[in-house]
Amino acid sequence: MPNTAPQTYRVDSPSLETMIQEVLHTLGNIDFAAEANLEKVEASALSSNLKDHTKTKIRAAHWEKRQPYVDLLETLRRQQYRQSCAA
Repeated sequence: MPNTAPQTYRVDSPSLETMIQEVLHTLGNIDFAAEANLEKVEASALSSNLKDHTKTKIRAAHWEKRQPYVDLLETLRRQQYRQSCAA
């Protein structure tokens, strides 16, 4: 997965809807992977302090990875709104 979201271009509504669905799917995958990692840490035999530290690092990486997609989704939804107002 890229570290930054791809550049957006003006597209027709069905393609825009498809792009939104793909971004939502990607966000779901990122969230699922982070949750699975957090559960693994919680179930591990690590000390409480080490678990907390590891979970903090996982959460930080999770938010860093997902933020470009959240930004892209916001852009796509604004574009979708503008298209619906213009129609």
